[in-house]
Amino acid sequence: MQEPQRESGYPCRYRLFPALAVIAVGIIFLMQNLGLEIPLLDGRNWWAWLILLVALEPLIRAYRLVRASGRLDAEAAHSLLVAMAIGLVAVMFLLNLDWQVWWPLFVILGGLFALVRKPGSRQRRCR
Repeated sequence: MQEPQRESGYPCRYRLFPALAVIAVGIIFLMQNLGLEIPLLDGRNWWAWLILLVALEPLIRAYRLVRASGRLDAEAAHSLLVAMAIGLVAVMFLLNLDWQVWWPLFVILGGLFALVRKPGSRQRRCR
């Protein structure tokens, strides 16, 4: 008798995050159906949590790069800044912050991006 072959897709650890996300969404809907209020989800911008979830990918990438190299190199810093930029957009929507007041934060992020060499680009030396 032949032994069943394992799936050739992603390892189990890559299934963990989507499964936990689906479970979390189910718990949130159940809590709302039971009359329990979740302050950050009662507004019109509940969908901004989805944007915040997108920020997890570059944040996890930065973490893995730092763990692999033992230091915060340019590629890890770039991923971290991407996560911060995406997270900032999500927080702006979640907290209903006034874009006319907080837009300079994006200018600051742009300056930080300018300090970090883009991954894969050739580094020019400043003299």
